[in-house]
Amino acid sequence: MKRLESERLVLEPVTAGNAGILWRLMQSGGLREFQDVPRYSREEFHKRVSSRPKRFDARATGRFEWLIVPAATARAIGWVSLRVSDHDRGAAEIGYSILAPYRGSGYATEAARTVVDFAFGEGDVRRVDACCVPENVASRRLLARVGFVEMRVQKNGAIVRGRPVDIVVFEAHREAWRAGGGHASSANSIVTPASANAK
Repeated sequence: MKRLESERLVLEPVTAGNAGILWRLMQSGGLREFQDVPRYSREEFHKRVSSRPKRFDARATGRFEWLIVPAATARAIGWVSLRVSDHDRGAAEIGYSILAPYRGSGYATEAARTVVDFAFGEGDVRRVDACCVPENVASRRLLARVGFVEMRVQKNGAIVRGRPVDIVVFEAHREAWRAGGGHASSANSIVTPASANAK
């Protein structure tokens, strides 16, 4: 897995070595209003992270995840994930969460754009989906800014706080992305091996 960098952020790959940081972030308040953040024990979460794929390439499937770390503070404030389908290898789904005190600063937008750029540039991904509940206006605006297109509402498409909820499904396609619809320029997205920047 590669570390990704953008103008203000370092996206640090989640591995067995730093899974505890993400687990702690997931226990923070204010994350479950609009999404179903899993409530695994620390040990169970570590096991799950350890079993994830280690490389992202044209044959990769499974969940890839990065800690969102502002370069100015070097402290994780959230995470962004990319789940590559094993039954449709050309499709993936992005997700993201930012701790409440850091919302509204464009960090999630920057992280999402960087990961979609990476997915289209490094793998065999042709389409990236994103979903959010209709009431999550901030996330809907973020996805539109990044270059996603709102496609449909899926009835009872997710579970939030133990109840089925409708979700809005968004899509970004590689051809449109490369043509400029939301594409972050290569000058703003840098990929480096995680080992090159190990802390």
